[in-house]
This record gives sequence, structure tokens and C-alpha cells, in this order.
Amino acid sequence: MDKLKKYLLPAIFVALFGEIYFYPINSSLRISAGIIALNLIVLIADDISEYYTAVFAGVIVFLLRIIIGVYFSGIPFTDIIQYNLPSVAYYLAYGFLILLLRIRKYKEHFFPAIFLFSLTDSLSNTVEVLIRDGIVSFDIIQVFILIGLVRSIAAYFIYLLYKNQELFILRREHQKRYSQLNILISDIQAEMFYLKKSMGDIENVMSKSYKLYEKHKENEDLQEDTLNIAREVHEIKKEYYRILSGFQSFLKSFENNGTMTLKDMHAIIKDNTNRYLSEHEKKITMHFNFRDDFKLKKYYSLFTILNNLIINAIDACDIDGIIKVSEKSDEDNIYFCVEDNGVGIEKDILPYIFNPGFTTKYYDNGKASTGIGLSHVKNIVEELRGNINVGSALEAGTIFEITLPKNSLLG
Repeated sequence: MDKLKKYLLPAIFVALFGEIYFYPINSSLRISAGIIALNLIVLIADDISEYYTAVFAGVIVFLLRIIIGVYFSGIPFTDIIQYNLPSVAYYLAYGFLILLLRIRKYKEHFFPAIFLFSLTDSLSNTVEVLIRDGIVSFDIIQVFILIGLVRSIAAYFIYLLYKNQELFILRREHQKRYSQLNILISDIQAEMFYLKKSMGDIENVMSKSYKLYEKHKENEDLQEDTLNIAREVHEIKKEYYRILSGFQSFLKSFENNGTMTLKDMHAIIKDNTNRYLSEHEKKITMHFNFRDDFKLKKYYSLFTILNNLIINAIDACDIDGIIKVSEKSDEDNIYFCVEDNGVGIEKDILPYIFNPGFTTKYYDNGKASTGIGLSHVKNIVEELRGNINVGSALEAGTIFEITLPKNSLLG
């Protein structure tokens, strides 16, 4: 029963295409497009037997032609069977020959595949005519060779289109996973800036605690308390160091893969931005203008900077928002600009937007944003020895301008 289901759909597919046909000159043989479909199935469906596929196709073609003949031709039932029965011989011969010649072994080679398909088609047609008429002329054999060649080439070109489409889908899926991975890594790298900063704060607290311990040696209780604080902070520092080392080891395996071109980064950011807009049902117009193409060493850092600024710009815009992301360079620096026509930032607030935890963004449930996005951006820009400037006006929009030294990004 499972085998029947497995071969039934391909057989029906062949039979339906078999109703697209014509008759060669001086012949009662019907030449149909069904063999193009059958050749295509042999090329694509590696998990089913080419022989059984041909046999099932022959049976379904035979039954379908009987049904059509009974209902539409007015020819006696016995004549319909007698007329269509030789077509089954074609499919039996086809299945035997295609299995014998092992055509699937050569399916990735254009000329051998075309030759073997054409040979199988021509010989199968010859078998059918011999059974039907008892004789086959040289002229008909020439027609069979031509028809076999045409049907084989048509099937193979459709197969090539199918393979190209399959590769395109795989490339798109790979690109999607690759871009998501890059965004994930850039987010992890951004968090590492805060881990490193926290390590410095922990060192500072531990140093102050130990200084208190040294300062109050005459007070044993206070001395003991300060020493305990120093010990506990030291334990926290070890945990932070363990986590930071794990992240650094994880990132190192990716960064050793080499570089990424600015052009590829542009494509990934553009794709992710469009996906974000689609997921959040935002009709914002995006304009990307990257003039140059460099091989970037610190591409994860640049991912974090641009993604944070673009997402902030999207959140600041209404339905008719416009966001422009541009890049240019000179001999020493690369300049990036993210500009929007959103709600803008109040003049009194502008000096504080890079402070960790500062936010004016609230979600629908009333919960405030973490307020660390722009501080991430500033930390990374400073780590790259660059600078960031912001200008904004209420109801007019905001513009972020980032300057990064080439030697920091290009490595």
C-alpha cells in the first residue's frame, strides 16, 4: 500500500502531461509531453525506482486513455483497449532501458544524460510501433531520434532550472542563518563591553575595601568586615572572569574565520532590517547608500553599532517614517550616518542618552527599555578609537554620525 502511494502521484503527473500530444507523419503513434515529465521525475526523485515509476506511469496512462476514449470518442471499448495497449509497452521498455543504462549515474553530466535519455526514448518508441504496426520505417526512426532528443533536452533544462532554484533557496536560507548568527555574535560582543567595564568596577570596589582594611587595623570588627567584603568581591570577580573568558573563547573561533566585506555587511543589515520591519508590520522607507567596499576585521563591532542605531531610528518613526543609512570614507576614516525623520529627542535630554540605563522608551505594557543600547554603541565606538555625534530636534528627527579610524576596523 505504501509503495502504491509512493508511485501513484508521479504516475498521475506523467499521465496528465501525456494528454499533451501530437501524431508524427504517417504514424498512429502518439508523441506526448508525458515523457518529459517522466524524464524529469527520474532526474529529481532519487528515492523511487525508475523502473517502477515507468511501470506505474504506463498503467495510469493506459487507464486514463481508456476512460477518455469511452466517454469522449464513441469508439467501441475493445477497439479503445487494442489501440492504447501498445503504449504500455513503451513504458515497460522505457523502465527496463533506463534501469539498464543507469542514467541516474550520469544525470549531472549534460551530454551523456541527453544521449542516454534520447536513446531510451527512441528505442521505446520503436518497440511500441513494432507492437502496434508490426513494422517501422527508417523515416519514423529518424523522427523518433529527433523527438527523443527534443524531449530529453527539454526535461534536462527543466531539471537545471529546478536545481538552480533549489540552490537559490539554500543560499537564501544559508544567508538568513549567517546573518542571524552575525547579529547574535555582535550582541554577545556588545555585552562583553559591559562585562569588561564591570570587571574594572569590581577591581575598584575590591581595592577600596582592602584600603579600608589597611586603614582600620585598630578596629578588629571593621577590619574583619572589610576583609570579608574584599573576599566576596574577589569571588564575584572570578565568576565574571570565567564568564568573560568563555565569551572571548567563543568569539575567537568566529573571528579567526577572517574578514567580511562592507558590501556583504550592507546586504545582511539590509535584509535583517527588512525582516524586522515586516515582523513588526512597520511601513517605514529605508534608504541605504554605502559607497565603498572594504575587508573588515572588526565587523562584529560595526554590526552592533549600526543595528542599534537603525532599530532606535525605526522605533522613533511613525508609519510614514524615512530612515537613511549611509557610508563614505577618506584616507584615514570611515564615516557612517543614520538619519531618521522620527519624533526627535528633547534638547534637555540629549546629553544623557549615552548614559547606561537612561531611556525614554516604554513598551505597551508600561515597562521601560533597558536603556543600554546607545551606551553599547558609545563604548564600542570608543573602543575602536572613534567618535559619535548626535543632533536632534523634536518632530524633525535625529541624526547619528560615527567616525571610525580605518586602522581600527580593517585591522
